[in-house]
Amino acid sequence: MDPFSDQLGDQVLDASPYLKLVIDKEGRWFQNDAEIIHPQIYRQFCSMLEKTSDGGYQVRMGREICRVHVEDAPFVVQRVMEGDEAEMSILLNDGTVEPFLPESFWIGPHNVPYCKVKQGVFHARFGRPAYYQLAAHMIADDEEKEFILVVGTKRFSVQRLSEFEDELSPAGK
Repeated sequence: MDPFSDQLGDQVLDASPYLKLVIDKEGRWFQNDAEIIHPQIYRQFCSMLEKTSDGGYQVRMGREICRVHVEDAPFVVQRVMEGDEAEMSILLNDGTVEPFLPESFWIGPHNVPYCKVKQGVFHARFGRPAYYQLAAHMIADDEEKEFILVVGTKRFSVQRLSEFEDELSPAGK
């Protein structure tokens, strides 16, 4: 038995004062201003990411936690893949593929597209190539005031930021 573990009990150690973790708007991770480029370490950090009760982010490994500053969204959609007529999948920056949920898609500030990912826990920013792939499935209404996302035979109204402000506000991130 580890005597150090016995002394700590259930105490959580916060490494935030010593370790600065940042996810930039392109989904790249940085540790103390150095980009994390090793694929396994990058994926490990992505898999340990969790939301905090105050709307922020942290990674947890065992009894250690560290706050993560997220510039925009913690994940980036890199590619949209068409399945059968009624389904699409998305490839995220962490290498995972998951179903695209059109009802979770919205356009944020500066016309940047987002959707919910990881069972709705996080939001992801669409990278430019992925947005262009998805834009091929969008049409404008007759007055061009609203855009419609067409997936198979289903149509989804594309929501604007005003309906998702809580998602993108600092408390919602």
